[in-house]
Amino acid sequence: MPHFREVQKNHPYLASFLSLSLIFLGLALAHFALWFLLLRQSPDRSWFSLLSAWDAGWYLRVASEGYDAASSAFLPLYPALIRGTAALFSWSSREAYLGIGIVLSFLLFFGALYALVRLGSEGENVRELPLSSRLPTLWGLILLIASPASYVFHTLHTESLFLFSSVLAFLALSRNRLFAAAAWAGVAALVRHQGVFLAIGIAVGLAIKADGRSQSLRRFVSSGLISASFWALTPLLHLWQGRSAFPALDAHNENWFVADGLGAYFKTFVFANPIQNLRPGSILHHLFFFALVAGTVLLLRRRRWAEGTYVLLSLAVLPMQGELVDSFRFGAVLFPLFFLAGEYALKLQAKWRWLGLFFYFAFNMLVAWQYGNQRWAY
Repeated sequence: MPHFREVQKNHPYLASFLSLSLIFLGLALAHFALWFLLLRQSPDRSWFSLLSAWDAGWYLRVASEGYDAASSAFLPLYPALIRGTAALFSWSSREAYLGIGIVLSFLLFFGALYALVRLGSEGENVRELPLSSRLPTLWGLILLIASPASYVFHTLHTESLFLFSSVLAFLALSRNRLFAAAAWAGVAALVRHQGVFLAIGIAVGLAIKADGRSQSLRRFVSSGLISASFWALTPLLHLWQGRSAFPALDAHNENWFVADGLGAYFKTFVFANPIQNLRPGSILHHLFFFALVAGTVLLLRRRRWAEGTYVLLSLAVLPMQGELVDSFRFGAVLFPLFFLAGEYALKLQAKWRWLGLFFYFAFNMLVAWQYGNQRWAY
């Protein structure tokens, strides 16, 4: 077996990917060990109940039973992949669907991770550096792997699939490949509604790379049409999974508070909506959200318009819920911000950087513990 340094010299992308994969696997094992201890303390609970809590249960329900009016807000590609894989092996139990979803999340995250290593190493800020020196990529990806709700990358959630498609969209954009970039953005829009914002960001990036206003407009429109054509497959996937209606974006309105005007939207920032509280979890979600907003401002100041547009629109919709309690999960896929955070982490003294990373991993474990206890940890 070749020495790791030899692999790093001859295959730097692979070496970085393997290092980061080991970190991800170690953290995932730590999450499952933590959940094992929680289950030991609650004999009436099972792995199935723990791993199918909250949104995971909705995706499991769609994959195994098809759509109904209540579940139609959940976009179809991820449950369709689970359903198709189960059909391929003639598996029909809910436990099998759950296992397939978890395995898919693992595999898709590994694919996203390798694409992220390639994308980060081709970025404008590090292109002139030797691959072994591109530490902002490595540190940024460590921060992404250990982001507060990173347990979603190895459980029955859509984040791995969305991250995989969105990274490939930006990788194609960096290589100025219009169709591939727009197509992958369209695929992302079949996974999460956030994919629409990704498609807009990709279209902006492709337009900027054009020569002249006329070509810029053509590229922007072409990109939008390509992405929309993929997103238009949504009703067909719904039909295959048992529902003919277009996904209802407001299917959960009876269970969720929705900001009904600018007043309620801005009250979200100061805990002034009736569903908000000042518990530590709410405050931590707020702090994380505003850290993401600060990173977005820095992206835009650097004129990184494609990434900036994508993350700005993604964050702008969160306060529409009247609270920010989804910011851990929603921010987990905003990889341009983690690349940026990696750059700033390197400016710290080594002792402070490693101390901060220790508390960052500890916070990640705390959120995983919350999820294992079936408390809101998104």
